[in-house]
Amino acid sequence: MAQLAGRLKAMALWLVLLLVSLAIHLVLTWQASLHIVSPAPAVAESAEDIEIMLDISEPEEEKEELVFEEAIEFEPPPVLVATSALAPPPPEVNLAMEAAAGGQSASGFSAPLVSNTVATGGDGLAGFGTGTGTGLGLTTNQFAAYVQGLRETGLDVVFVVDATGSMDWVIEEVQARIVDIVDVIRTLVPVSRFGVVAYRDVGSPSYITKHQTLTFSLNKLSRFLKQLRAEGGGDMQEAVYEGMLVATQKSGWRLAAKKVIVLIGDAPPHKDTFKRLLAVNREFASSHGQISTLDVSHHANPAVLEAKLGRAVNRVFYTDTPMLDYQLMAEAGGGTAATLDGDVQITRQLVSLIMGGQFAREMALLLEGF
Repeated sequence: MAQLAGRLKAMALWLVLLLVSLAIHLVLTWQASLHIVSPAPAVAESAEDIEIMLDISEPEEEKEELVFEEAIEFEPPPVLVATSALAPPPPEVNLAMEAAAGGQSASGFSAPLVSNTVATGGDGLAGFGTGTGTGLGLTTNQFAAYVQGLRETGLDVVFVVDATGSMDWVIEEVQARIVDIVDVIRTLVPVSRFGVVAYRDVGSPSYITKHQTLTFSLNKLSRFLKQLRAEGGGDMQEAVYEGMLVATQKSGWRLAAKKVIVLIGDAPPHKDTFKRLLAVNREFASSHGQISTLDVSHHANPAVLEAKLGRAVNRVFYTDTPMLDYQLMAEAGGGTAATLDGDVQITRQLVSLIMGGQFAREMALLLEGF
């Protein structure tokens, strides 16, 4: 009996423990269910908030479609990228600019031109700066046609400059006025390129020739000119042949463009190179090129000497004409031999020679106030 009572007592204890355990389990399960169910209202509120925000957004306005009452008529131009340079200039420009556009000037500027200069070669038309009149000239329409042709083909210009000591004033003026020179030429022919060849003499300590190839960049041209210094020389003859050889062969000429070389110097070439120099000029002229010369020596330009001395000189001892070698070089190159023609600046003459020299009167009108 005692054993049976012990077993019953043990079973009762286990039963009590089972009930307690079950009660604890139920309590814990109920509390856990409360934690799981409680966030639901917050989610519902969040969903409701989102729904409200969507409800208050305004609908996007519809854009009205553009409707033309009449169809647009458009005819493509014959040249898709037309240069503005071909348009006539405004009416307030001077006569030469109007002539360059192909129109007749208001003053009836169409009579033959009488120049005080003569070309030593080419077609024998009036040139610039030699002091001899021929009575021949070109009309405004011819000048306009010439400029129009240059606009269609382009223009390449190379200055061949003596850089020895006596040329300091020339180099300084070119350095100061190169922007003006380029602007004037590009007003007439926008597709113009420019280059420079500087020469001294054989045996010069620094160089015989140095050059800037043809370029559209005015900055490149100006930087090259600013580096030039007039040094060396001292004898009567300079390395003109070497300078012209570089200009004709190493400048990078365009095939279709009008090719112009302007030689600026005050001394003749070496005699032993002169025949070869003339041959180079003739070959360049035969390939649609043109070589003109500008003699800036005191012998051909007493006005320059007077400006330096500050007094008059006896002009009986001066020629006022280009030296013979420069005349022969221009003749071989199909261009014009020129002096400063009483001026003490070279910019006017350079612009005139670039445009051919024979259009002196038209270019004088263009350069009024230059």
